[in-house]
Amino acid sequence: MMKVLAWSSIIVVSLTACSSAVRTMPADVPVASDLAAARAALAPKLQEMLAAANAHDTDRHLAAYLHSPDLVFVVNDQVIHGWDALRVQQLKWWQNGKSDAVYTVLGTPEYTVLAPGLVAQTYFLDSHRAGAGGNAHGAHLGVTDVWQQRAEGWRIVYAHESVAPY
Repeated sequence: MMKVLAWSSIIVVSLTACSSAVRTMPADVPVASDLAAARAALAPKLQEMLAAANAHDTDRHLAAYLHSPDLVFVVNDQVIHGWDALRVQQLKWWQNGKSDAVYTVLGTPEYTVLAPGLVAQTYFLDSHRAGAGGNAHGAHLGVTDVWQQRAEGWRIVYAHESVAPY
């Protein structure tokens, strides 16, 4: 009987430690748990990201992402770990703000509440570039961003983009 009580105490202490480690925001921060609230909170953030992308403003665009080494960004077969590494790559993609890419959202973004305060946002983009010497080219992008409601606000903690040139 004493061994059972000892193991029960260890399990309770372990679960308590795990649950406090997983919590990333204070208890008084409201958590969106319904689809309408998630859509209302995140749709304007997507519009701001799109405006920043069309201005090729890397820092403004990446403001929505978690500024942490824990950020994961996947594009096709490449995984980028951390906000700093993503920023370096985004500057290259947008040629330090000199890119001529134009992005347009196709259709209506979809939202899925994965858990309270955790939402997947999926949408499609068209990207068109005039290119050097009039060599126009474009791509369709499928994007899924996983947003987490944190003390500092909603942040993308995981993103995946699939790019299909046309």
